Amino acid sequence: MSAKEKIRSAYEKNEISANKHMTLALLFTAGLLFAIWFGYFFKVFEVAYDTWKVTVTVIPILILVLCIPALFLKTKFLASQKYKYFVLALFVIAIFALNVIMPKHAVLGWAVCIVLTAHYYNPRLSKITFGVIIVMSLVALGFATFYGEFDSNLLSGELNKADQTIHSIRLTEAYPDTAIGRYRFLKDLIYVAHENRFVKIFTQYFLGRALFLTLIFVVTVFLNKRTKVLLNSEIAFSTENEKNKTELGVAKEIQLNTLPEETLYSEEVEIIGELKAANEVGGDLYDYVNIDEDHVAVLIGDVSGKGVPSAMFMMKTITSFRDFAKAGKTPSQILKDINSSIIKGNKTSMFVTCFLAILDKRSGKVIYANAGHNPPIVGSNFKYRYLECKPGFLLGCFEKTNVVDEEITLLPGESMTLYTDGITEARNIDGEFYGEDRLLHTLNKQDYTCILELHHTIKDDVTSFVGEAPQSDDITFVTLKYRGDHYAYEEKAFDGRIEHIPEMLKFIEKFSDKYKYPEDFKNKLTIVGDELFSNIINHGYNNNGGVIYVRLLFDMDTKEFVLTIIDMAKEFNQLEVDKPEVGSDVKKQEIGGLGLIIVKKIMDEYAYDRINGKNILVLKKRF
Repeated sequence: MSAKEKIRSAYEKNEISANKHMTLALLFTAGLLFAIWFGYFFKVFEVAYDTWKVTVTVIPILILVLCIPALFLKTKFLASQKYKYFVLALFVIAIFALNVIMPKHAVLGWAVCIVLTAHYYNPRLSKITFGVIIVMSLVALGFATFYGEFDSNLLSGELNKADQTIHSIRLTEAYPDTAIGRYRFLKDLIYVAHENRFVKIFTQYFLGRALFLTLIFVVTVFLNKRTKVLLNSEIAFSTENEKNKTELGVAKEIQLNTLPEETLYSEEVEIIGELKAANEVGGDLYDYVNIDEDHVAVLIGDVSGKGVPSAMFMMKTITSFRDFAKAGKTPSQILKDINSSIIKGNKTSMFVTCFLAILDKRSGKVIYANAGHNPPIVGSNFKYRYLECKPGFLLGCFEKTNVVDEEITLLPGESMTLYTDGITEARNIDGEFYGEDRLLHTLNKQDYTCILELHHTIKDDVTSFVGEAPQSDDITFVTLKYRGDHYAYEEKAFDGRIEHIPEMLKFIEKFSDKYKYPEDFKNKLTIVGDELFSNIINHGYNNNGGVIYVRLLFDMDTKEFVLTIIDMAKEFNQLEVDKPEVGSDVKKQEIGGLGLIIVKKIMDEYAYDRINGKNILVLKKRF
């Protein structure tokens, strides 16, 4: 939406709001008129009979008229351009009636009417209303002179309340307090006493009120213009801010698209990573690529600074990594090539810390090089430790950088977790750091059946520690797990539509037959798969299609089967769906609830996580 469209929309909304306030003001005025009518009807106010008769007759009609706009509060007419003229006209009529009945007290009603028009941010409307009010106030004075309560400012002389007659020391006759009597009194003042009250009413009474109302009008118009300018400025600022957010959103999308599209699985290795930026875009990075059939490279880095410049430098680093991560190169050689690439044109003196590891899938041997980054954590259940490595020097500052290759051999089942200082330097509301000791303790306090569970444990513990404190830095971590060569692994991508569910089930069935799973388990697995795939397709993708990855893993030593299902639909944790009633008819139950009961009965372990816009569901069974 453009700035002009937003301004137009804001004015339309404001006009509706102003119409509502005007309607409420009319209802309040109706209430005030009822109080006045009550006072007149029970003769709380002492006035002439003619005045009393006119007042108690006219006021009920005005009350009914003023309540009419309330009938339109819930209708489309409230948003109509004509509605403001309708309510303003009624308000002017009401104030006019009050000025006729109570000329001494009702002048402030005109001021209220002028102020209320300012709500519309329409100078032309305010000017027209002001002009009408000036004319109507003069006409009201004319009527009040003859029909309103006695006012010595309008009628020279005194009122004798006992016999309701008007007296003046300039005239010998007493005049009845009626419209005709007042007219005769004013006429005799002109011809007998040579006092023209009409001229004095205009010069001494009306002009003073008119000047007072003009002052209010001028101040109101000034404030109206100022408020309008502030509103336009705020809308323009909001539009620019939204534009910047949109551009940052696009930049964030581009940045996330430079990261690995999915977790990496094979028979020998499993890799999972996640980046959570502190701002819309950040400077942390990670990547992993298969250099050749037997080697996989894993990179993590942290660019100096934050925001868009860091994100640009991060993307340049990842691009360089993918260009230079070739077969035959060691990690130190690749990092040096990256340094030579990113230092070109680096006029802002930005830098990046990096840790690069290359795993040989056949042996578990890892060659790594560190460029000023945090040392990773290696090990397996209850035996995690920090890897001893030389710190090296960060990239992007000097043409020559000092990084060296080192090596370690991972045993089957061991993993390596790389992370940025956004984890160890995360702070809680008391300003305390999460720290390296807590990270290591968190990893060693339980055993993990899969790296998804390990990944989830780190994320949950950091989130729990930080609490309500704002995220101060990007949080990134990557875990690589080496399985060894005793795994059977198959993976396939499917189109997420109902008609393709049989293909997915057939894929699982062939794998089950190949490794001779028990028949009873295979049948139940079919029910589970059918339900899980149906939920993803119906609730996640709304049967509009989308990729569903099915990964099957079988550890031939431990006889452990792992089913991993990954989709990119909206966030949906199937493990949290409510259970159906145990005693109800199975045929009448939703298959979802029944399928999940079977999942939790036949599977030994199950876990869900949402990582980088993907739903990842892992199910495990040991035979």
